[in-house]
Amino acid sequence: MRERSVRVHFQFDDPFPGKQDLVSSIYTPVLTYLSTQDEDSDGCNVPTKNCLYFNHIPVDRTREDFNPYKFICNIQQTPCDQRQRGKDIPFKTRSAPESTLVLDLDEILVDSSLLPLTGADFTFLIPFQDTYYKVYVKLRPHAMEFLETLCKVYEIFVFTTAKKEYAEKILDLLDPQKKLIRHRLFQDQCLCVEGHYVKDLGILQRDLAKTVALDTAPHTIPYHLANRIPIQSWKGSKKDRGLLSLLSTLEKMTLVDDVRLVISHQFKIKDLVAED
Repeated sequence: MRERSVRVHFQFDDPFPGKQDLVSSIYTPVLTYLSTQDEDSDGCNVPTKNCLYFNHIPVDRTREDFNPYKFICNIQQTPCDQRQRGKDIPFKTRSAPESTLVLDLDEILVDSSLLPLTGADFTFLIPFQDTYYKVYVKLRPHAMEFLETLCKVYEIFVFTTAKKEYAEKILDLLDPQKKLIRHRLFQDQCLCVEGHYVKDLGILQRDLAKTVALDTAPHTIPYHLANRIPIQSWKGSKKDRGLLSLLSTLEKMTLVDDVRLVISHQFKIKDLVAED
């Protein structure tokens, strides 16, 4: 089988996300720190009260003992409303590459902050409770090379738990002509499960055997863990080469018959879930 001839090397993510990673994964990095939280009718967190500082984390939302794999075990059922949530996603065209790459946005392609970032690549204003806030955004080193290279062999999606109003502004600046990233999915296409926004790759209507996802947290893709390649969060380092280091691996993954077999073997997915 061709899968056995492809050698891939990955960098593990942290098994237990810290306070900041957990909070960020539930809402968006910027809007989370603008507010304390209440819950909507689905049990997910929504902003209710302004906070002055970006680095404020509401105490009642941090759970240091959060185990992403235990969370995954508790929600193994695949949702049944895929067609409704994916109704606006175009079908794959004949010109699109056979393989699909699903990217998160924050901490993979960009780093954003409400505090001034030295060397920010761009800024924009975002409204929140009758006030406009200036968002500073840094582009991850080699992000454009990463996208320009892989868009030739992958149909690229950005699938984020962030609000559309926030993420669309970044994507319009990053890829205004939509030549690199073909499709954009936001919080509206996510599911809210036990207080977390999670992504169901089934709504993409693409061949999951040829679909690879890059995400910093395993619990955000609980139904398709074998499609996810772990990647550590980017926190703004100019010396980062994380995306470059993945190029060769991702190019090789387009050659295998089923990426899930390769990823499951590399990370011993069954063991991770079984242990918890």
